[in-house]
Amino acid sequence: MGDHNERREAASIDERGLRPPAAYSIRDGVTGVLTLEGELDLAAAPELRKRVDEFDGESLVLDMTRVTFIDSAVLRVLITAQERASAQGAGFAIAVADSSGHGVHRLLTLTGLDAKLSTRPSREDAIAAAGAR
Repeated sequence: MGDHNERREAASIDERGLRPPAAYSIRDGVTGVLTLEGELDLAAAPELRKRVDEFDGESLVLDMTRVTFIDSAVLRVLITAQERASAQGAGFAIAVADSSGHGVHRLLTLTGLDAKLSTRPSREDAIAAAGAR
């Protein structure tokens, strides 16, 4: 997945007429870890989906410990990512810590996805879980 190249998206209006929030970033990490930060919504979902789709390793971890908000578009990407990893026999886990935003925990709980998605309380636990598949 490359080195720690941080890619910040510009806060300009895209071709769909949406203005991505300047408060998010998606960074590649080592050993199949994508570090997500800030508010992830409809504007961030296509980039997240692209990064997940490009992954071809043995296990993938989405580190959401610094995410403050997600919406249904991002939930769909998370569900699809886990289903795809399972179908390919790859490990998958999501790190959602107490430091993650209240909106993240609330949406996962309200939708019941906290019990269905492979979530762990820390990046390290998520890496261990994904590697154990």
